[in-house]
Amino acid sequence: MNKYRIKGICVWMLVMFMLTGCGQAKLPDVIDVTSIVVTDNGEVTSYLVGEFDKEYYSLSELTAMAVSEAAEYNTEHQTGETVPVTVEKAEVLENDSDKVMLIYKYDSTESFMDFDENILFYGTVNEAADAGYDLDVILKNVKDGTLFSKDQLLQEADRYLLITDEKAKIYCPKKVTHVSDGAVYEENGSVDGTQTEEVIYILMKK
Repeated sequence: MNKYRIKGICVWMLVMFMLTGCGQAKLPDVIDVTSIVVTDNGEVTSYLVGEFDKEYYSLSELTAMAVSEAAEYNTEHQTGETVPVTVEKAEVLENDSDKVMLIYKYDSTESFMDFDENILFYGTVNEAADAGYDLDVILKNVKDGTLFSKDQLLQEADRYLLITDEKAKIYCPKKVTHVSDGAVYEENGSVDGTQTEEVIYILMKK
């Protein structure tokens, strides 16, 4: 094979590797359910989808209320240059005018939990144990359904784990390998937690 062609293939593979984000699921073009995206450094983008009663609210009023709540929170909690909570956008869904989506940006999962008052942990298994999260859970391999016990989980101390009670579709920063009962692994690499009342656990590759 021509050496220039080999070089070209290698460059193409490198570009594709970079674009795939090391296994991170790609957010769909159309979002119609509450979705959460967590980056590798712990930043969070929340796409909050809810009913939009036009008899009581206008989009501008809803946006102003969300911005005001975020500003009040930031005034009380911001300690450095990084803004804990930002309202990026509010819009009526194109495919359903009775629903609205608010897009929030959080500087960390800690800010998300404090502002949203729901669980969203992202860190290593060891960090989850140190933080006091209950790791007595059975996980299921997303490929073949084989079970993964608590003892096996604790042996994977440096692997990353996401824990949440948000009824949302979750987009993780690393490739998902195991999920807990109630969580549904999607073909695009995301995890659907919209149909369960349980806290879900998502184990990822290193």
